[in-house]
Amino acid sequence: MSSSIRARPDRRAGRSRAHSAVLLGLALLGVLVVAEPASSQNANADFPARLAIFLDCDFCDESFVRQEMTFVDHVRDREVAGVHVLVTQQGTGAGGQAQTFDLIGLGPFAGMDVSTVYTTSATATEAEERDGFLRTLRAMLAPYLLRTSTGDRLRVDIEPAEDEVNAQAQPADDPWDHWTFEMYADGSADFESNQRSYDARYGVYIDRVTEDWKLQFRPFFNYNYDSFDRPDETIESTQHRNGFTSYVVRSVSPHWSIGGFGDVLTSTFSNVDLRFRLMPAVEWNLYPYSEATRRQLTVAYRVGASHIAYQDSTIYDETEQLLPEHILNAGYQVIQPWGEVDIGINAAQYLHDLARYSVQFNGSLDIRVTQGLSVEIGGSLELIHNQLNLPKGDADLEEILLRRRQLETNYEAGLSFGFRYRFGSIFNNVVNPRFGGVGNRDRF
Repeated sequence: MSSSIRARPDRRAGRSRAHSAVLLGLALLGVLVVAEPASSQNANADFPARLAIFLDCDFCDESFVRQEMTFVDHVRDREVAGVHVLVTQQGTGAGGQAQTFDLIGLGPFAGMDVSTVYTTSATATEAEERDGFLRTLRAMLAPYLLRTSTGDRLRVDIEPAEDEVNAQAQPADDPWDHWTFEMYADGSADFESNQRSYDARYGVYIDRVTEDWKLQFRPFFNYNYDSFDRPDETIESTQHRNGFTSYVVRSVSPHWSIGGFGDVLTSTFSNVDLRFRLMPAVEWNLYPYSEATRRQLTVAYRVGASHIAYQDSTIYDETEQLLPEHILNAGYQVIQPWGEVDIGINAAQYLHDLARYSVQFNGSLDIRVTQGLSVEIGGSLELIHNQLNLPKGDADLEEILLRRRQLETNYEAGLSFGFRYRFGSIFNNVVNPRFGGVGNRDRF
């Protein structure tokens, strides 16, 4: 696992491969902050005796952080915090996670903003990941702690860097040349007196990700079986979805990428015996890709063709077709201290008949309205006019109930909404795991 530091918007500036550099760099940054001229700071700022932080992270082990960091107050709302710790993550080419820490100073700490990126490896255990997370967060808080009474007790412990201890053991080059391989397989089985169900899925991810290239090749296999015993008969149903997907993407600039997508598919649900598809593509991002964990506004366009052989004759009496098509994807995503916004539009159209198209709109909004109150709204709407693959004839009742066959429709829609409001004590430093273990579930 490694981490990197930046004190300016350039995410690649000042990156380090060892946590010692993180600790040293941020400690020095804290000293420099204290030593800034009075003209650049609020000389009358009333700094608190203890630092209060608001951890804004969807994937973090917050109980572990509270338990290990007792020298700060952990609050439930940013309005009463001295530092807003916003953490986002994005997958790396090697299968790990790049976690971006953005520390935003509030109140007397306003203007003291620090950012860094901490990277985990694909083979790291959960314990290693959260220990690295904790080390990084502690180092990031050094400039703020120096302004409180805790600063008198602050110490910086620098461990020797791995390349200093055993420089000869470090390979000069990556022997795998950035290629990674991940195999997966899982299944399930459910049994009752009158019904049985089996599910299995397995496949391989083959990836190579560098600053200039992004490649993936993925064969996959899915199988489902259901059996129901009735007084006069046994109903059996099977379904499979197998295929191969791939893409090759080339980075052209901080805002542009080009590439190509190809796939092979067979699906009983979609009435597809065999489909081949090839589509060149181009993508533009309003913001530099280096800011992708915090904000994106992308537009991607693909154009190509599919050759499809159907399992059964379609409602248009087709058993085989060559279908030229193009696809447009546009999306806006932003994660800020005030909340999150995620909006997307996905459109597809067959070029031989422009009346055959589909357009999907989806979006979600999570806004912090005020202290303790947040509102969530989400929804999707898809207009469907391109179901050329539907088999001829009516579906059996069993196929409908078991969702083993795609049905004709001209739209799909969904809506979700809710709010969260919490009041009372703003502190949540205490960790009490009693009766919180596995197996303590109520039954109704």
